[in-house]
Amino acid sequence: MTVQLRYTNKALLEILKEKLEVSYGYIVQYEKENDKKSTTIPVEYQEYIDFYKGDKVDAFVLELIPKSKSIPEYEEIDDEEIIEDELDNEFDTVSGINDEVTYIHKYITSKGFYYTKDLITNFYLSLKTKPFVILSGISGTGKSKIVELFAQAVGANRDNQRFQLVPVRPDWSDATDLLGYRNIENKFVSGIIIDVAYEAMKNIDKPYFLCLDEMNLVRVEYYFSDILSSMETRNIKDDEIITQRLLSRAQFGKDERAYDKYGDVYIPQNLYIVGTVNMDETTFHFSKKVLDRANTIEFNKVDLRYNFDELEINELLPKNYHNDFLKSEYLKISSCKDEKDTATKVIDKLIEINNILEKYQQQFAYRVRDEIVFYIIYAVKNNLFIFNKAMDYSIVQKILPKIGGSSPEVLDILVELFNNLNNTKYKNDGYIGDVVLKTMENQCLSSEYILSSEKIMYMIRRFLRDGFTTFWQ
Repeated sequence: MTVQLRYTNKALLEILKEKLEVSYGYIVQYEKENDKKSTTIPVEYQEYIDFYKGDKVDAFVLELIPKSKSIPEYEEIDDEEIIEDELDNEFDTVSGINDEVTYIHKYITSKGFYYTKDLITNFYLSLKTKPFVILSGISGTGKSKIVELFAQAVGANRDNQRFQLVPVRPDWSDATDLLGYRNIENKFVSGIIIDVAYEAMKNIDKPYFLCLDEMNLVRVEYYFSDILSSMETRNIKDDEIITQRLLSRAQFGKDERAYDKYGDVYIPQNLYIVGTVNMDETTFHFSKKVLDRANTIEFNKVDLRYNFDELEINELLPKNYHNDFLKSEYLKISSCKDEKDTATKVIDKLIEINNILEKYQQQFAYRVRDEIVFYIIYAVKNNLFIFNKAMDYSIVQKILPKIGGSSPEVLDILVELFNNLNNTKYKNDGYIGDVVLKTMENQCLSSEYILSSEKIMYMIRRFLRDGFTTFWQ
């Protein structure tokens, strides 16, 4: 049986969907009873129709997908040839990771927005390390925009619904807005993450982006803890990264149709979640549980200068990247055997840092170790950052955000970390004079870990001024 459909408006789609749902169920039942075999719908037509099967025959649904182009008359074509051609034509060829990141940076710049190449590289590495990234900084620095522009550059946008921007509301007290709920009729209403994950699972080779804007207007644990827990169940099955299901059977109640559709939804390997946060009197700070599970990228350095005489860059077209460009290559440190020299070098440095933190009960554990190892391996083997620069980003994004407080031990930790990163021997005698502070700040300029050293100096100065310090500005 070959089905060919042409249509022009939404009303016609609804009529066809309603009628064909019943007729298709009848055909399937007839085939079962009469031992008939149907003709496979040719591959070149399968993008126009999707069948979703429930437990009962009448649960078959025919979904029509509008296309601007017409469907050609059917002719016999070799299936393998079609599949190969489609794969070749659908995605752009990746010439090299470094070259592609450079292209993404140029694409974003051509849109009239300026972010440094290092920032784009860091964002790419953070997404590849783990598909959950936090962007922090003062209002108006372009945190939400960089997510949208990066997504556009790799082929995900609002038009194809592979990019979604969701403003977090201050009344979110649980996960219902993200995961879903049962309404007054006891029907399950899916949440935004379920909808996006469901679509992403149907297009596993294409990256999807979900940006949670102003993520900390309410305590993140209230509405996001279930998603965080699911992320920690990532594992590889049949060469695909999967997590546990996002919804339990009980959450659907008696809504069998919703359970058939959403019951198996998980966080797929091609869904990337980015949260933007402002740190001010209207927002909440993150717990260590949240910080432990993400790379935190700061947007606080602002250069207000603008060169009006600079030549305009011709606007570039976005590319359509296969998800392999962003997909994590490692989930366990045991998978890094081919890069064991780099991994060992990372671990040796982390042991030095953890020995300092451990004296004050501030040490980190295996999750942080593994994610820093993955980040630096991706950076070094793809020639994106040299080792020390990648380590610098990792320290400032994975370790320093969890340090803070008013205890005298906090100042001890900061001074010892500065010494470790800069091969110095400063001491905390309860007071650090301006001359010493100025010398330390000058040393930051030539440090191999300049970002971490500058952040540590900011935290030291704040502690000496206020008797309290935190990573956040």
